[in-house]
Amino acid sequence: MKKWLCVLCCMVLLILAGCGRQTKEVATEELLGENQIYLYYMNPDRTDVVKEKYTMKEQTDLAAQIKEVVGQLSGAKATEVYQASIPDGISYTSCNTENRHGRVEVAFNVTYSSVDADALLFFKACVVKTLLQLPPVNSVTLTLTDLANADQETATVSENFDQDSFTMSFGGEKGYKQKGTIILYFANASGDALKEYRKEIEISNTTSLDRLVVESLIAGPNQDGYTATLPKETTIRNISVKDGICYVDLSDEFYNTDNTLKNDIIVYSIVDSLVELPTVSKVQFLNNGEKQQFFRETMAFDGIFERNLDLIEEETTE
Repeated sequence: MKKWLCVLCCMVLLILAGCGRQTKEVATEELLGENQIYLYYMNPDRTDVVKEKYTMKEQTDLAAQIKEVVGQLSGAKATEVYQASIPDGISYTSCNTENRHGRVEVAFNVTYSSVDADALLFFKACVVKTLLQLPPVNSVTLTLTDLANADQETATVSENFDQDSFTMSFGGEKGYKQKGTIILYFANASGDALKEYRKEIEISNTTSLDRLVVESLIAGPNQDGYTATLPKETTIRNISVKDGICYVDLSDEFYNTDNTLKNDIIVYSIVDSLVELPTVSKVQFLNNGEKQQFFRETMAFDGIFERNLDLIEEETTE
């Protein structure tokens, strides 16, 4: 009898706890008054976002509202609860609110050497989640211009986000995950040129995009019309990015002379794929931490590699 009473009490407590949570959540939403939204910040541990109630000063002009919100997110003073979600290496430049269907474009300048991957991911999540509360915003395009990149064609990248772009992580992980697409370059079917290949991914604040790109190249394509450029046995000894240069140290399988593809197809498959990342402008290959004079005995390999568009087919397949 006591056992059943204990079970009944536990069930009652669980029901009450559930009701309490629901009541609390509803009450939290009801606390927002007229012209109020939540501002999203990064917590001090940089593992999750936190929100703070805020009353908008501007009530009619959407462009002015966006500028006001961005100013609040970047100018917040660090507390025990949160810190500014727009770091010092990112600065607001302009916005475009003239698009249809509730899409706004917000432009920023970025000094990538001052912004790490964690800060960049939370910046995107916090800005987007905050702006999506502004009527009539349904989607946000973030345009980021790399101040250290003198090439106007590659310095600016844009990403589109909506309500589904950031989801809470489960399974014991903390923080936000972002859905997106990386651009890879595999050889075409005949192996004489590179062909653009888009891969959908989900990244978190612990994801290394440069490593993910090379791992995806090693895994190979999942569509017809493409040829893998790297042996599947290849492993990454080390990979890192500093001052826009990605240092790539691959295992001996990468230097396998049995690969029938031309040297430049193999090498620029990696280079052109990595340079698609906003944090990478050049690539330096290493072998056991040291520069190697030649790749497969014929191709000069100790220099720094930049994007090569001449090897890429014009026609692309998504």
